[in-house]
Amino acid sequence: MERSIADWPVDILTEILLKLPAKSILRFKCVAKAWCHLFQSPSFVSQHLSISKRNKHLVVYYRNDENDINDMGLIVDNDQPLVCYRDLGQELSSNFPHMYVYRFLVDNGLLCLLDLVNSRIILWNPATREFRVIPECVQFFREDSCGGIPLLGFGLDPLSNDYKVIIVHDYYSVRGKQRYHAVYKMSTDSWRVLEEEEVQFFEDIDMGDNLTNACVNGIYYWKAAKGLGPGLQEHKIVAFHLGSEVFRVIQLPLSRLSGRLLALHDRISIWDDQLHGNQQLSNEKRIFTVWVLNDEGHWTKFLKIEPEPEPFLVIQLFVFWKNNKLVVEPRSRQLLVYDLESKEFKEIGYHTREFIEFPFVFTYKESLVAVRRVSVLWNAKGFKL
Repeated sequence: MERSIADWPVDILTEILLKLPAKSILRFKCVAKAWCHLFQSPSFVSQHLSISKRNKHLVVYYRNDENDINDMGLIVDNDQPLVCYRDLGQELSSNFPHMYVYRFLVDNGLLCLLDLVNSRIILWNPATREFRVIPECVQFFREDSCGGIPLLGFGLDPLSNDYKVIIVHDYYSVRGKQRYHAVYKMSTDSWRVLEEEEVQFFEDIDMGDNLTNACVNGIYYWKAAKGLGPGLQEHKIVAFHLGSEVFRVIQLPLSRLSGRLLALHDRISIWDDQLHGNQQLSNEKRIFTVWVLNDEGHWTKFLKIEPEPEPFLVIQLFVFWKNNKLVVEPRSRQLLVYDLESKEFKEIGYHTREFIEFPFVFTYKESLVAVRRVSVLWNAKGFKL
């Protein structure tokens, strides 16, 4: 007698389903009510995310002001020529027309977008195609103030398994220059404004923009600088622990470092861009040295990338991918994957010479986490009450 799927042991069936891509799991929600409940349980979502981390994709984003579009592509590597298999920009525009994405952050399957035109922050899960416009933090949009654009941080807190958004905002009011810090929790859909004593120790440090930030193991890192006098700065890193919601300042291996912060094998790293030759000449060459922060808080040199011959002369490092692969931009103005072991380059299909603004490149892994606001209780076994 043949056995139906319903007769399979739950543990074996769950193990099989956990290995499926998000698209298949979402399609199978209609197979049975029990399956639908299983896919929404926190334990299943957490295990699926852990497995999907082994199969990282790439998200590439840039803003084209001439055509007024947000161009985004989700890229996957199947050991064949890389192909942009999903146009995220079109999906975003169809849900949020007339949107200006100024800040673009990615962590553990979710995207965090700052829309300047409509003064809103949006969380987006591309795997489930769900969005959430998070409530406004009134402290940052006071009528009696003016100032710069809020600086964002975003990531998954591994202690509470909760996604959080951090805002750092400098502005000017009748009281002079002010700075507010606040943390948003997705689970409660609410903000907490940090007290002055929690942040006053780094009030004299200027925070960097979102081209130089990264989230690693529940800690968000910003490049920052402290003024030492006219024309003099000491570069530092400001770290925010998503679990304890505490800031700290980290010294760099070299105070002059101005390269990009990168996540590398669950550690934070920074590359040092050493320019050789005249910047005005076509034969300029860059040597990239990557430093990694260890558990003891010390920096060590991880690798050095020497100048390659044209057309593979690297001018930018973007992100460490998987299997010792690094996404880079050569002088030929296209995104390439550089294999650190074979020293070979592989095309992605994006040509940066068409970009109006600097491109963002992030690693991305699928997640089933629900972004839409829901109110559900679960028992200890992961089933709805």
